[in-house]
Amino acid sequence: MEILGYTTPVVTYPGQRVDVKVSCTAPRFQAHLERLAGAGGPGPFSAKGLEEGTTLPGRRQPIRSGSCAIAELPIELPLERGVTFQAWVMPTCLGNVRQCVVALVGASSALEVEVSAAGWHLSVISEAAREAELSIAEAVMQHCWHFVAATVNPRSGRIRLITRALVDLGRPHRESADGTLLHPLEVPRRVLLAAGEGSNRRDRHFNGKIDSPRLYARALREEELEALAMDVAPRQISDLCCAWRLMPQPPGGDFEARDEGPLGAHARLVNGPTRAVTGHSFDGRHLFFADAPEQYNAAHFHEDDLTDCGWETDTTFELPADCPSGVYGVVLSCESGGDIVPFIVSAARRRTARSCKLAVLLPTFSYLAYANEHAAWQKPIPSSDAKPQILSCADHFTADHRLLSIYDLHSDRSGTCLSSWRRPVLNFRPGYHLPLVAGPHQFSADLELLAWLEARGLTYDVITDDDLHQFGTEALTPYRAIVSGSHPEYWSLNMLDVLAAYLGHGGRLAYLGGNGLYWVTSTPEGCTDIIEVRRGRAGTRVWESPPGEEYHATTGERGGIWRNRGRAPQRLLGVGFTAQGFDCSLAYQWMIDANHPLAGFLAEGIDTGQPMGIAGSVLGGAAGFEIDRLDELLGTPSQAILVARADGFSDAYQGTVEDVLTADSRQSGSVSPLVRSDIVFLPLPGGGAVFSVGSIAWCGALAAEGGKNPVARLTYNALARFLVD
Repeated sequence: MEILGYTTPVVTYPGQRVDVKVSCTAPRFQAHLERLAGAGGPGPFSAKGLEEGTTLPGRRQPIRSGSCAIAELPIELPLERGVTFQAWVMPTCLGNVRQCVVALVGASSALEVEVSAAGWHLSVISEAAREAELSIAEAVMQHCWHFVAATVNPRSGRIRLITRALVDLGRPHRESADGTLLHPLEVPRRVLLAAGEGSNRRDRHFNGKIDSPRLYARALREEELEALAMDVAPRQISDLCCAWRLMPQPPGGDFEARDEGPLGAHARLVNGPTRAVTGHSFDGRHLFFADAPEQYNAAHFHEDDLTDCGWETDTTFELPADCPSGVYGVVLSCESGGDIVPFIVSAARRRTARSCKLAVLLPTFSYLAYANEHAAWQKPIPSSDAKPQILSCADHFTADHRLLSIYDLHSDRSGTCLSSWRRPVLNFRPGYHLPLVAGPHQFSADLELLAWLEARGLTYDVITDDDLHQFGTEALTPYRAIVSGSHPEYWSLNMLDVLAAYLGHGGRLAYLGGNGLYWVTSTPEGCTDIIEVRRGRAGTRVWESPPGEEYHATTGERGGIWRNRGRAPQRLLGVGFTAQGFDCSLAYQWMIDANHPLAGFLAEGIDTGQPMGIAGSVLGGAAGFEIDRLDELLGTPSQAILVARADGFSDAYQGTVEDVLTADSRQSGSVSPLVRSDIVFLPLPGGGAVFSVGSIAWCGALAAEGGKNPVARLTYNALARFLVD
């Protein structure tokens, strides 16, 4: 990857400014704009500030991962009586390299508490060297809470490090180490949690939880430290300066830890540590963090957290006020490589009257959930006949640089809860193929849908998940019909409510995907550049939330799958997720007569005696990858009409975990009646309707045989009828 970049924002609007951020190993690079889809199809495009032939100086911009908290102290602490830092700490991924739990940073020196597999360390570091160092050389237990305190007494010149591990079978004796300062301690100006400060950058990031960190403006006495270790009235100990509140305070998803001490030195949270996590006093009585704040005053930091690369802007351009909605790309090239950085121009803020009746709802929340996903090929799901996984340079880059998706695990094996656009997202690219299926997925698959719409002469606007979430029904009401993307899996509560209201007032939806409306998704208030997902303890998942950590820090709502909150996708779509498999896609068999009084129009021009969808770019057919079924027990309305069905899948297809109450080894495609893909037509009161295909692979079959195939004709029949007033 000699050149790569990202834009801010990714979802844009006519008249808006867009910043382009690029890392390039060559001395210079070229950049220009192209329209990738929409408004008549791909082609050259110009915007003020990035005209054709623009050449810019190249520079390498590093990817610096790792979360931490940074608090600037507003006043100089009086150090006549020393200083004490105290917290509860739970390491989760230790090795021989030291990780910094806290750094009290002065003008030219710092007091640091570090941890490694071999023990705890307290150091006073100057620009030249370590002036003093203490170590407690005892193996540190991972996933165990430790009381940690460091004190400095300038009168005696003594420094102390105290630790105590909490274990289920009792509390071992306290460990401590004492030493002598060689020089007076500098007044700390800044406090770093979960990182140290090296040469012009943060380093030695800590993997684990930090709970209830406090700073005192004196060296505490033995009995006071013992009281803190026993959680006895910590606020009654005098000379408290800072007491950081790491528990979030939704709604809002704030990115700071409030200082509830007298200094008010609120800490800025960098790169999204996980919040709403259990602390050292969690006892299982309260599973929602707001019900027992004292048990959740912790944050989980990771060396590979990354919510903002912080790259400098290389160029900025302005979209024309009349810019058509669609998908665009910043085309980057240098002597040794190239990249295309997509962005989306949405029609949701258009102020002029809309003549277009059709909108494509691009699933940007799902794009973000899968952003840089590499778990699928690093630890593939077993298949009886899996496609060979061909890895691209982008795949290797995302893994090597630990650019994590909601599907990937942190280095300490905990699940990734946050995903952000403020970094390169290398599977958000035209032509990207997911190694798991050796075919397009998410954005690249949806470009195939847009290309087919253009080839059929169907005019459409582009809107996004961001718009539904932020603008509500205003985003949908101008349109007679909405078309989904191929895999709209991640939905917020706002989005579900907006879609329900739209359909309830006569709107029409063509759901052309699979596994839709599945995971509870939230964003910080007013910020759709970041999403949060908690897997809960049910649903087909690659990791699950630990006990007490199922609630979203951004909104305070319970995470997991919508089905477990009474909002199964069958209620709106008529179908919902039932199975996944990765060996091959199948064709559908027709289930209705061409003369059906309500749904017969779908069969116009199609030989219903023949299978439908025998070819496609996703596993070779129309029904596959992840598939949906109708189910009245889960909410499929009784008036839903079964149009077609694909069944007889191989044992590589396995039914969803949420359908298994007692394991009986009968969840595979050859034996389970639930492993099937159903196409349904759902007429609704007031002229509304839903057409659902229940398969991720569907859009990949639209262009087969030059676009002259039953899948394409059935889709066109549905849309043509939906666009009639």
